Amino acid sequence: MPILKDIARACNVSTSTVSRILNYDLTLKVQESTRQAVFEKAKALGYVKKKRKSSILNNNFKVGIIQWYSMEKELIDPFYLSIRIGAEHYLASKGTEVHRFFKGEENFNFDQLEGLDAIICIGKFSKSEIVKFRKIQDRLVFVDLYTQRINVTSIVLDFETAVYDVLTYLQSLGHNKIGYLGGVERLSDDTIYPSKRRKSFEEYCKQNNIQYEKYIYEDGFSISSGYRMCKTMIQSKTLPDAIFCGNDQIAFGALNALHEAGISVPKDISIVGFNDDQNSLFTTPSLTTVHAPTNFMGELAAKKIYDFLKSKKFHPTRTVLPCELVIRKSCGSKLKI
Repeated sequence: MPILKDIARACNVSTSTVSRILNYDLTLKVQESTRQAVFEKAKALGYVKKKRKSSILNNNFKVGIIQWYSMEKELIDPFYLSIRIGAEHYLASKGTEVHRFFKGEENFNFDQLEGLDAIICIGKFSKSEIVKFRKIQDRLVFVDLYTQRINVTSIVLDFETAVYDVLTYLQSLGHNKIGYLGGVERLSDDTIYPSKRRKSFEEYCKQNNIQYEKYIYEDGFSISSGYRMCKTMIQSKTLPDAIFCGNDQIAFGALNALHEAGISVPKDISIVGFNDDQNSLFTTPSLTTVHAPTNFMGELAAKKIYDFLKSKKFHPTRTVLPCELVIRKSCGSKLKI
């Protein structure tokens, strides 16, 4: 029977670190790759954590958490990883049996979900996939998926207000030429998930006479995509006053491209990210961004599921969570004093 020391030795971390990771201690500051490595090694060694009795009730509920990404892609996207950890932390605290699935893996199929008491779906899913989930289980919560009709329970972010706050702030600094670097998310049926970030960005710019049409680029939500898009923008020799990035990963890549080109941030151009990744504090300069409550999104999804399981009653709802602009040092004023 493997013990914590075996996992700690294999992952080159302390036994206490392994224990805190396996108990979903989100106050522990470790790299997400280390956290994931511990979970993977525990699974590979067949480690079974002793179950604690729930302080509320003793149950045998089995809840599935479906990540729309592959495990490999999740490792480089802290947004969705944080949501999953938040959900797992809450369910573990209630003594609920959690089954984790990655839809992006080749071996995933919907038959694996049979027998679950409830399902949390994280990420973007096509209409046909939503139908499949609903056939398997009515107790469903979708996280970060906006549906036109409220026919499933979902938790989403208030992108409209978040984008309004970003652009109002940039305008207050005298920026009237603002670019957008975003990502394209394709669903399993090859359709493109509509971006509320871009839609809100364009609507605000049109209503407030901001020049933006020449400065819109879309690729992926990754550092390499941000680097490529910003490099293309630089090579066009048509730069805006400021750039709003669809997530912090894109902003990290853009900062690198601007630095390589000798373009100073924020002296020559301002840049804003989205998500408030923990690394945004340590860029040069520190990144102004929008805090998205990803961990709470996961916790809230799990709480809704737990309430469904306890009460046996559930009705579709949509919960919209607020975001908060976090001002750091990557934005400068163009106003003459």
